[in-house]
Amino acid sequence: MKKGQVSVFIIVAVLIVAGLMVFLFLKGGFQKEELGREDFIQKGLQPSLKNIQNFILECHEEVSREGLDHIGIRGGYYERPDYYFEMDWAFIPYYYHNGLILKPTNSKIESELSSYVDDNLNTCLDKIKFLNFNLDYDKSETKVRIDKKKVLLNTNLPVKIEHEEGVLDFKLSEYELKIESYLNEMLEVAEYITESHKKDSELMCINCIAELVKERDIYIDFISIGDDSTLVMLLENKTRAEPYFFQFINKYNLEFDL
Repeated sequence: MKKGQVSVFIIVAVLIVAGLMVFLFLKGGFQKEELGREDFIQKGLQPSLKNIQNFILECHEEVSREGLDHIGIRGGYYERPDYYFEMDWAFIPYYYHNGLILKPTNSKIESELSSYVDDNLNTCLDKIKFLNFNLDYDKSETKVRIDKKKVLLNTNLPVKIEHEEGVLDFKLSEYELKIESYLNEMLEVAEYITESHKKDSELMCINCIAELVKERDIYIDFISIGDDSTLVMLLENKTRAEPYFFQFINKYNLEFDL
C-alpha cells in the first residue's frame, strides 16, 4: 500500500510539473505575441508570422496617431495653406483673416490626415526587417472619417509577407482603425467661432462658446498675438495621457472690420 501511494504521488507530481511547464510555455507565447516591434529588435527575438502581421497594424496605428497630433497642432493641415502664421516649430493656419473665412471643411481635414498617413506609413513599414521575412508593398491609399468622439481610418495596402514556408497576402484594408478622439467636437466649436465672424467680426458670444465647450467636454483658451490676432487653442485630456491640442489663428484688420 505504501509503495502504491508513493507511485500515485510521483505520478501526480509529474503531472503538476508538466502542467506548470505547459502553462509557462503558453504564457510566454502569449507574451511574445503581445510584444511590439521595438521589443523584438532590442531583445534580439525572432518574430512569428503573427508577430509580423501585428507589426504592420502597429505601424498603421502609430503613424495615424502621429498624423492626428500633426494636424491638431497645425489646425487640420498637413501641407501649408495659403494663409498661415509661421512659428519656429510649426505653422498655424488662419481661420479668419481680414474679413476672409478660411476654416477648412471636415472633408479637407480628412484628406490632409489621409495624406499624412500615406506619406509616412512606408517609412515605418521599412523598419520591419527580420531574418527569414521580407515585405513587399506599394504606397497606401487611406480614407479617413471624422466622427463623434472618434476618427476612423481605412487604409488600402496589400502586403506580401514572404517567409520560409511561402508567401502570405496581408490586406491592411480588412483592419479598420478606430481612434478615440474629440477632433469632431473641436471642429464644431471652431466652426461656431469662425461663422460668428460673418455677422460681426468684432464680437463673440463668450457665454455661447463656454457652453459649447462644456457640452463637448473640451477646453478652450484665447491668446493674443500682437494687437490684431488671436490664437485659439482647443484641448482635451480624456483620450490620452498627454492633452491633445487643436489650434488656429484669427487675424483682424481693425480699420477694415470697423
